[in-house]
Amino acid sequence: MKTRKIAAGTVAALAGSGVAAIMAAAPAAAICDAPRTTYSFTSVSGVWKATNLSSSYITGPGSVSLAKGRTWGVNASMTATVSAEAGIVFAKASTSLGITVGASYSGTQSFTYTLDVASGKTQRMQQYKSARKFTVTKKTLQYPCFYVTTYSSSVTAPVASNADQYFKYALVY
Repeated sequence: MKTRKIAAGTVAALAGSGVAAIMAAAPAAAICDAPRTTYSFTSVSGVWKATNLSSSYITGPGSVSLAKGRTWGVNASMTATVSAEAGIVFAKASTSLGITVGASYSGTQSFTYTLDVASGKTQRMQQYKSARKFTVTKKTLQYPCFYVTTYSSSVTAPVASNADQYFKYALVY
């Protein structure tokens, strides 16, 4: 019986100090058993992103080539906010999109490509890398159990693959 009086007295003392209000709030927050941060990926489309590899301009008729062994690179387009947590965003995007994308991708060209420039036209050859354009939305769980949008931003990220199907070569002006 004495233990109950001490326990009841302790609870009464805590209630007077405001601690009971904190204890009462905890069960309400515990009801919301959801991830604290979520990322969603919408408006997904396939696009071609120019790499840093291109030939010199020539005036046709003639041919332009990109020789075997030249290195190339391409970077994702994103805001500074997304860039600050790029590792998380691209890991989650790769899972969601079903294809690996990243902040940058580079390599060495394994073939020589040649295209013909028509008479009277001044053009060069440009290498393009397959990429995915999407909108990433980050939401954070707030008390009492609702999400607030932290950001929503457009991203264009290169596909992380050296397979031929993820490259194209075109003449540009």
